[in-house]
Amino acid sequence: MLNSRQEQILKLLAQHPSLCTKELQQSLALTRARINQLIAPLIKQGLIKKEGKARATIYKLTDKRSNDQIRRENWKLRKKVGELQKALDDRRIIERAKEILIAQFDILPTEAYRKLQEQSMDSGRSMRDIAHSILSAYEL
Repeated sequence: MLNSRQEQILKLLAQHPSLCTKELQQSLALTRARINQLIAPLIKQGLIKKEGKARATIYKLTDKRSNDQIRRENWKLRKKVGELQKALDDRRIIERAKEILIAQFDILPTEAYRKLQEQSMDSGRSMRDIAHSILSAYEL
């Protein structure tokens, strides 16, 4: 299992093809000794490779990634997709409610949106809830 600093090292190496210890020190604000402590397990696991010796050492990513890392990335991506899907669903409901307000009160889209915002703030409910209430009332 990787700690957050080790994940940061892997991210830095993913962004930059190769980094020396000094560059890692500057990016992470850690001592050379701490960088070496963090890197040793990553080398042992085969996640990064070490080229050169002493102060001329360069670190690069290997193609191997741990199952934990892949699982963690997949979980984060699934979570992000879920959040984006919810935001899109919210947006659709709000847009439909706006269309109803525009048609019913003959107002501009910006005014309809503002009315939804005001109602949301006044009632302490989310805009999605307000929009859903409008859709429910309109469907009756």
